[in-house]
Amino acid sequence: RGTPGRLSAVDNEYLQASAEDGALTVSLKSDWLFDNVPALEHSLGDLGADPCERVTFQCGGLQNIDIAGAWVLFRRSQELEAGGATIDFRGFKDAHFKFLKSITDLHPAMNADDHAASSVLSMSQVASALEHLGRAAASGLTDIGFVARAVFEGIRRPSALAMRETVRQVEQTGVRAIPVVALLSFLMGLVLAYQGATQLEKFGAEIFVVDLVTIAVLREMGVVMTAIMVAGRSGSAFAASLGSMKLNEELDALQVMGLNPIQVLVAPRLIGLLIALPLLTIIADVAGLAGGLVLCTTVLDMSAVQYVNRVIESATTTELWVGLVKAPVFALLIGGVGTLRGLQVSGSAEQLGRLTTVAVVQSILLIMFADAIFTVLFSRLGI
Repeated sequence: RGTPGRLSAVDNEYLQASAEDGALTVSLKSDWLFDNVPALEHSLGDLGADPCERVTFQCGGLQNIDIAGAWVLFRRSQELEAGGATIDFRGFKDAHFKFLKSITDLHPAMNADDHAASSVLSMSQVASALEHLGRAAASGLTDIGFVARAVFEGIRRPSALAMRETVRQVEQTGVRAIPVVALLSFLMGLVLAYQGATQLEKFGAEIFVVDLVTIAVLREMGVVMTAIMVAGRSGSAFAASLGSMKLNEELDALQVMGLNPIQVLVAPRLIGLLIALPLLTIIADVAGLAGGLVLCTTVLDMSAVQYVNRVIESATTTELWVGLVKAPVFALLIGGVGTLRGLQVSGSAEQLGRLTTVAVVQSILLIMFADAIFTVLFSRLGI
């Protein structure tokens, strides 16, 4: 804001300005026309170098002014006003003032138009986002219906199933996955026991490490880690194999032969995974408890008999079934996403790789989301 004393003055071809006690008086002169706009901007640029509270523009020796000159003057007045000064226009002739008045009348309208345009743009973005959300929801419902149809048609018409393919899928997704699932679960149980022992020994409660490992493995870690491993192993295989068959037009050949690809290819994979994942979960639970046994007997000086007795005391049938109930749901999610993304492949091998990756990522996300729902549900039910 203004400060007492005399401020610097400006005197050039187009204006004369003097300032005192925070008040700046600007007298315009000569011609403020389009041809002189660069010189006018340079002259006005010298104003406001020192702070001032009030700026008064007077016509003075102003000869002529057009819309370009009026716009330059108005724009500079807006800059000074933004700096905290109060602007006043005095002494303009009607012929001169009409141009400035046109600019001042136009400026609010321009701001209103900009605001309206931004509002329209914002509404357009909201509408686009809602449309995208609606399409995603509709696509998700379609996918669920596709998977449900494959399962129910396979159950309703078992004679139409390729039983040999179903048995082969049980072998591929279940039997051949036993080594990697057992090893992963064994290491997981060992790590859980070690981390639990590190914390519980501070309170002299190492014996409760067994309870920690048992409950964690049976309720959560066994089935979740198994599902994630199967999603990366079998879910990607489903998407890749079906996608390759579609690129090679093998699905079209099946339809020409009068066979339904859903019953021949999709349903066996889903049913095979529904059979294999619960069995793999049981194996993962046993391997996880075995990992805890190794850690407790080697590090905590606990006997194997003591460990087994503690497991029997803490492991109820409820803990076991809480984990096993999740397995079929996870199997449907993995099989449904994998087969669906495989059937969506079209055009190129690049899309095959992309949809295979999408199948794995979406399967893992859905597994964790479903597990969170189960956790909240069981907590509400007191299970």
